[in-house]
Amino acid sequence: MKLILKLSGLALTALLAACQTTAPSQYPAPVDPVPPVVMGQSAQPAAMVPAAAPRQQSGAIITVHLAQQRQEPSLLPVDVGGAAPLYSLPQPVLTQNDMARVSPVTAPDRKTFLMLEMNQQGIAKLRNVTEQARGHFLLLSVEGQLVSVAKIGEVISDGRLLVSTQGPAHTQAIIRLMQKR
Repeated sequence: MKLILKLSGLALTALLAACQTTAPSQYPAPVDPVPPVVMGQSAQPAAMVPAAAPRQQSGAIITVHLAQQRQEPSLLPVDVGGAAPLYSLPQPVLTQNDMARVSPVTAPDRKTFLMLEMNQQGIAKLRNVTEQARGHFLLLSVEGQLVSVAKIGEVISDGRLLVSTQGPAHTQAIIRLMQKR
């Protein structure tokens, strides 16, 4: 649990620093010309995000759910690899339909990320979610599999979400899943 909290804190710090003050070393071409994905801090790959069924209804391969640490009747438990689960809304707050571009990014210190750039609809949704849910978590999944967790620290108003990955192989695996859609 302590490791996950430390990793969450590190990812949040990197996310906030990158979104506001640090420019990535490179911005590759879009992974997919059609709206794609979202990721944050790496999570255990075996965990399933609660909205696998709604994914089939909407055709969404990539989803972002809002979660919190406190259990409530309307929320679903999600195992994020720690001692206690997070509790997620059953419906995603963002899908790849809210995204315009996803790019792999490697920082000068060799850490890897995905830069998720929202379309106009996604920019508004991301801003609203991050305004109203500071201190909560974004659970990012591909094909219903949790790949990343990021704690919301401040409002993201530019529509650019930088999320960490486990490394270059993890980043490429996520991109390959995204391109399948």
